Amino acid sequence: MRDLSEIRRYELKYTITEEQAVGIREYIKNFCTLDSHVPDGENSYIVNNLYFDTPDLLFYYDTKFRKVTRYKSRARFYGLQASDRIWPEVKYRRASVIWKHRYSVPIDQWPKIFSPRESDHKQPHFKEQLDSFDDLIYWYGAQPKLHVRYVREPYVTDLEEYGRITFDRELCYRATRDSIDLAYREEDMIYYDDPATAMCEFAPVILEIKVERLVPVWAVELIRKFNLIQRGFSKYCYGIDYILGYCEDGRNSIFRWTG
Repeated sequence: MRDLSEIRRYELKYTITEEQAVGIREYIKNFCTLDSHVPDGENSYIVNNLYFDTPDLLFYYDTKFRKVTRYKSRARFYGLQASDRIWPEVKYRRASVIWKHRYSVPIDQWPKIFSPRESDHKQPHFKEQLDSFDDLIYWYGAQPKLHVRYVREPYVTDLEEYGRITFDRELCYRATRDSIDLAYREEDMIYYDDPATAMCEFAPVILEIKVERLVPVWAVELIRKFNLIQRGFSKYCYGIDYILGYCEDGRNSIFRWTG
C-alpha cells in the first residue's frame, strides 16, 4: 500500500445540496470505491481536527486573506473521542498546490510533543517550507485554538494511483483555549453547517476532490455533469469567524482565552 503520510496534491472544494450529494455518489460508483478505512457496515467515519495557530492567529488570517504561501497545523483523531492514536500534521500551500506531511503517535505520547526539546530542532533560516508539525509548533509558538468535528463519507478512485472524493457533514466546533486536552463534552460542540453560518440557502454538504495532478478527465466530467461551482470552505476559518463575530469585545477577545 502506498505511503500517503507525505503527498503533493490539488484540492477542489464545493458546497452542494444533499440531493446533489446523492446524485454524485451514484455517479462515482462507476469509478470509485468506499475508502478502506470506513468501518464494516458503515459508509462514513468521524473526523476530529485540533487546529493550532499563533497567538495573533497568523495562520487564520493568512487563509482568510488567501495568502499565496500559507500553513495549517492540526492534529487529527477519529471517532467520537480519541482512543488510541493521534495524527499531527502540517499542510503547506503555495497557490493551488498543497503539500501535506503527517505522522502517528500513541495517545499517551501526545503531551510529550510539547515538552521542551530545543536540541531536536534546527533553525530554519527562513526557508520556504518547514518540515513537520513539530517545527511549526516550535518556531511559531502555535497553540490549539479550535476543535472541529465532522462526519466524512470518503471514496477513492480506481482510475489513478491517488484520487479522493469526500462528502463532509455535521460540522461542529468548540474553542480549545490553548489546551492540548483531547477529551471534550458533547454539549460544548456548536454546529455550524446551517444555512446562515455557511451563507447559502441550504444546509451544505462539503464536497472535496483531491488529486495529484491538476484536474484529471474523470474530475472534469464530474464537475461538468453536476455544474459544480468551486467555492472555498475552510472549516477552521468558519469556526474562528463564528467565535470572533460573537465575542463580546470583537476580534481581540479570542487572544485572551487562556483557560
